[in-house]
Amino acid sequence: MNEMSPVRSALDEIKKLDHVLDASLVSRGGMYVMGGPLKGLHRETYAAMSAIMIGAAETTSSELKDKLNKVSVELTEQTLVLISVGPKYLLAILVDHGGDRDKIASQTKKIMSNVEMII
Repeated sequence: MNEMSPVRSALDEIKKLDHVLDASLVSRGGMYVMGGPLKGLHRETYAAMSAIMIGAAETTSSELKDKLNKVSVELTEQTLVLISVGPKYLLAILVDHGGDRDKIASQTKKIMSNVEMII
């Protein structure tokens, strides 16, 4: 079994959550690792911009002497939620507007806690 198989399984579990449209694992350096994004999106651009946004938010939270929980980007038809996963990765999760972003973020962190040591 591939060492990343549990990570792929965790992503599949996240994608099954209510109101989640897609989920991708991205390196903090902006490289696409696995998962979505939805068809028609440029993976490299999506991954790079996700990493830049969470990096900027983490720098801001550090300056404010607070801890970052998640980054939400409100779009007209969906919301992009970015969540840190260990020191090297982040999750980019697309959620429809019916979804409770806090609940999805909490469920996602719980799912990823089982595989965080692998990545």
